Amino acid sequence: MKRLLIAVLALVALLSAPRAYAWDASGHGTIGHIADRHLTPKARKMCSKYLGHSLAYYASWLDQWRYSHEYHHTARWHAVGIKDGEFVPGQVAGDIADFLAPLTPDDHGVARMEQMLANLEHYRNMPDSAVTVNLKCLIHMVGDMHCPGHVFYYGLKQYEMKAYDEPIRFHGFIDKCYGRFNKGKTSDEFYHKYCRLTKAEIAELCQGDMGDWVKQNTPVFKECYTLLSPTIDYRDLPEQNKFRLKEITDELRVKAGYRLAYVMNQIFK
Repeated sequence: MKRLLIAVLALVALLSAPRAYAWDASGHGTIGHIADRHLTPKARKMCSKYLGHSLAYYASWLDQWRYSHEYHHTARWHAVGIKDGEFVPGQVAGDIADFLAPLTPDDHGVARMEQMLANLEHYRNMPDSAVTVNLKCLIHMVGDMHCPGHVFYYGLKQYEMKAYDEPIRFHGFIDKCYGRFNKGKTSDEFYHKYCRLTKAEIAELCQGDMGDWVKQNTPVFKECYTLLSPTIDYRDLPEQNKFRLKEITDELRVKAGYRLAYVMNQIFK
């Protein structure tokens, strides 16, 4: 009984402790909400079967469980680095994070997502629990791969900065952009305001794979470095910089939502 109580308390602490989530929980939830609205009937049915809930509900699941012993090996999967045009672990390209698990060449988001998608091609022959875990990871990681703070470029350092006199890293600031720019706005309100693509536009947006999408986003990812500054507090930046940063991060979430739906629809086509 004592062991059970300790385990329960540890789980509560794990799930309630403050974390620096990519896009923050509300941003990931909005990505999931957009995707939920664009699932095919079959994909919706199968996601409900394996998840028992919406994509939005599980959008931050991997952020929570990455700190547990069982899922700590997934910690590097939230980022990807680019060096000489090739995908590498974020640490190789400049991520300052240091994890307990040994570093391997494919320990990054793009490679791991490709592996999960290959697994899920055979979902009918997989245990339900394995399908569920693969889906939960993918739901979160599609969002992460659209986050400027989670794609690292060799030779381009993510700097320390300030926002209203508080020190914060580039990565951390980007993670909080959804809450900063969409304060008080529900996922549904965000959807109706920004998700206006036609079916043809969505189909064009979803061409390629995750690696293609990351590389397509590279120009705006890098632009974010120029919009913020290691020497000027965010509050003192020109208003056009702030507007452009909102525009970029909102558009990236819209892309992530449509593409997450596409990924699920392809799995369960």
